[in-house]
Amino acid sequence: MTHGRQKMKNITIALPEIYVRNLEKIQEIGMVPSRSEAIRLAIREFLKKEINNCKLLGFDPERVDDD
Repeated sequence: MTHGRQKMKNITIALPEIYVRNLEKIQEIGMVPSRSEAIRLAIREFLKKEINNCKLLGFDPERVDDD
C-alpha cells in the first residue's frame, strides 16, 4: 500500500520476539513488502476499529481536545 506524499515520522517500539518472527514470516511469503508496512497496516486497522467503536458509543472521534 502506498502512502503518497504523506509525511512519515520514525518511532521506535519494542516488540516481543514472537511478533517480530511472525512479521518476518508474513514478509517472506509476500503478504507485506516490509515489517514497517505490516505494522502500519495493523495500526491503521486498529484505529479504524476504535474510531468506529467511539462512534457507536456516541463519542465524536473527530473532536480532539488540545488540553
